[in-house]
Amino acid sequence: MHLVLVSRTLDGHRRDYVRFFERWWANRRCTTLSVSNWRETLFVDSPALFLMVEEGFAGYVVAALWRALLGRRTVGLLFRGREAVLGDSSRLRLKRYVLGGLRRVPHVTTLSIVPFAVDRRLATVADDWIDDPQLWDLEDNAPESTPLSEAVHAAAGTRGIVVSLGAQKAAKGFDFFTRAWLEVPELRRQWLFVAAGKVAEPESQAAMLFEAEGGYLVDRFITNAELHSLYRVADVVWGIYAPFYDQASGIFGRAVQYDVPILLRRGSAVETYGRELGVRQAAVDYGVVSQLVPALVAACAISPLPSDRLEAMRTRSASVLNAAVMGKGE
Repeated sequence: MHLVLVSRTLDGHRRDYVRFFERWWANRRCTTLSVSNWRETLFVDSPALFLMVEEGFAGYVVAALWRALLGRRTVGLLFRGREAVLGDSSRLRLKRYVLGGLRRVPHVTTLSIVPFAVDRRLATVADDWIDDPQLWDLEDNAPESTPLSEAVHAAAGTRGIVVSLGAQKAAKGFDFFTRAWLEVPELRRQWLFVAAGKVAEPESQAAMLFEAEGGYLVDRFITNAELHSLYRVADVVWGIYAPFYDQASGIFGRAVQYDVPILLRRGSAVETYGRELGVRQAAVDYGVVSQLVPALVAACAISPLPSDRLEAMRTRSASVLNAAVMGKGE
């Protein structure tokens, strides 16, 4: 069998995401062709899998409808389904309406990467769900340590390590992260806050103040090896993202796979998801710095996730993906 994988960009760690799916399907005796534009799927007989619907929503819809007319299967992974079911703007109402309509189109399958149990209304915009692939995609070939993780460990001394990974920007709570560090001396005494990833220009002033007060700043793109090594050295991962950025999170998924406690925003999709899974997490209200110290202590006190839970995610997700791509049940 042959499958077209659609990913608009290979920027940052997106390349590793695409490469994972290439290997994953190869292990199922399925050859793949990776393309960056939905137009390249229009006249291809093979099934097409859009790895992130939101990368080009209009393109996904046009390609899915055209291919359906030709009897060709199209599958899309929906990252921000909750945004669609909750949003009041005209754009999100249109997204909700269109996704609901696609559910009635033969040969088109939209899969939420957030389980319906998190929000039952997701079933109105998606045909089915899988667990976020970044909850079950790790392969045992990442290095135990890198010079960066060793330097972070040395800088922490006897303190715990809290890491904020990837692009450092408002959407990912960088303002809250830096403000907490600056305003709470107890945090600085007990923990080392590490921001590892390129800082967005609007956050540059906050980054400078953070570093001046002893925060550990790595203002550059971090490699995949460095990313994984920081999970291994971290005591807690930062996942308290801004209220307007409420979607599945690869940072959350990696924390679950490495069994590292994570801090989340109370009421967010991933916080609800994490409670369903029983992962090591603690939630705080966004911007309330006084909740951070007790939340860090609480997160670290939670027992590890049973290993068979991750295998169950992998098994179910594989079954749903295979059925969608192969057209079973149509």
